Amino acid sequence: MSTKTDRFAETILTISSPIILEHVREHGEEFGIVSIVKVEISKDRSYADMYISSTKNEEMLPKKLAPLADKLRHDIGKQVQTYKIPHIRFKRIKNEAVTRNIQDIINELSKQYDLHETD
Repeated sequence: MSTKTDRFAETILTISSPIILEHVREHGEEFGIVSIVKVEISKDRSYADMYISSTKNEEMLPKKLAPLADKLRHDIGKQVQTYKIPHIRFKRIKNEAVTRNIQDIINELSKQYDLHETD
């Protein structure tokens, strides 16, 4: 990817993260801790794939976030001047090692600060 595309992906992540995390908070503890791992933009800028991870119900998370795609696209279009605003797609991380690593770090911090442990 080009530097310009990388910056655009980072901008999409910055704009989208608070909206996604607020939406997840509305569902309470259904998904546990949610993280937006990365954004990949297609070469023609038609699609932005947002890779997400959660500590619970990770399979259901993309379906729950799908209704947000149009709102996110609209918000990105208002804040970024570009010839094409990509359609947002939510995807799970395919690499289990990354997800496990994130959970291990969370569990370690939970023990260290005497918080509840995740599964």
